[in-house]
Amino acid sequence: MNKKNVLATLAIFAISGGLLAASTFAVLHFVPPSVPERYGESAQQGIPETTLANSKIPVLKVEAPIPATTVKDYLEQTMTDEDIQRIYHYFDDIKDGAEASNRKMTDQEAKRLKVLKEQYNYEGIRPQKPLPLKEGNYSFYLDLNKATYVYPERHLTDEELLQYIDWHSRVNFALSKRIVKPQPDTKDISEADALAKAHDSVTRLFDVDVSKLKVITSYNKFGPGQIGEWFVLFQPYNVESLQASGETYFMYDVFIDSLTGNVIDTTLFNSNYKRTPITAVMKEQISQDHSWIDAAKSIVREKQGETRKITNASIIEDVKYDQRGIVAITINLEDGNKYITELRYPEKTLRCLLYEPAL
Repeated sequence: MNKKNVLATLAIFAISGGLLAASTFAVLHFVPPSVPERYGESAQQGIPETTLANSKIPVLKVEAPIPATTVKDYLEQTMTDEDIQRIYHYFDDIKDGAEASNRKMTDQEAKRLKVLKEQYNYEGIRPQKPLPLKEGNYSFYLDLNKATYVYPERHLTDEELLQYIDWHSRVNFALSKRIVKPQPDTKDISEADALAKAHDSVTRLFDVDVSKLKVITSYNKFGPGQIGEWFVLFQPYNVESLQASGETYFMYDVFIDSLTGNVIDTTLFNSNYKRTPITAVMKEQISQDHSWIDAAKSIVREKQGETRKITNASIIEDVKYDQRGIVAITINLEDGNKYITELRYPEKTLRCLLYEPAL
């Protein structure tokens, strides 16, 4: 589903319940591509330093209460109309819509960036000075005239990474004001109803408690018919620090038809899951093993709570599923509607449940 990739990208950049990340498509990725380590060693530290080049990874503090971000308020209070117009002009004038740089971020810098971004969002850590936006006697700056980041040969300091984070937050905030977000129609279910349906679907299918997870919702319209759908994402608040440290975490995304209220897609993401591609030999064994279809039926009946009669179930033949280590099974119902269960190989665990209403 291409739209799933789009919305998942948006979700990562959401700020304080509002999708400031709607501007993500107008800017570069927040975390630049990294290259193998060349500028130093990696370790861990406590509070990030802001004056010296730092090769250590700061540790995000995790408190029991659900964290709240003040970034949106901070940007509204500190950004002037002149700042916003400068950002508009900059991105309007970029040729080919791309920024350049004299080098890429290293893996170590990219990891530190993720943790510092969460500290920026949830702990109120800010750079001491803004990112310089013109050529000059700076170690790290963005030359707006050339749309080019100039990096030092050494590692970026935490202060410089915070400047980078702050600049991109300001860019997203400014460009989001240009985006006209689609709004639900009177016939669409409400955001509260969509959230309730998503919560029910995730907890029912995966037996998890999502009460401590960050929730991001958005309404979008797709296709020539502009069909409305709600998207709901449940993810850890400290997802980027978990990425930086390599720890396992789970995210759950749900798509809901805004007119019917049908949950049409519920998917689990496991950050450290290792796929097992399905070979021709494995595929032959699976086709003769009825327990895969039994597992799919059990999920639809017992987890999903489906009471309509199942008329047929069959394994989908698709090389893309094989490459991803997925056994996908179609479950046809008596009224023409159907489910598709995506099961991980070899565990037979549910990755995704799709619902396809009859046309």
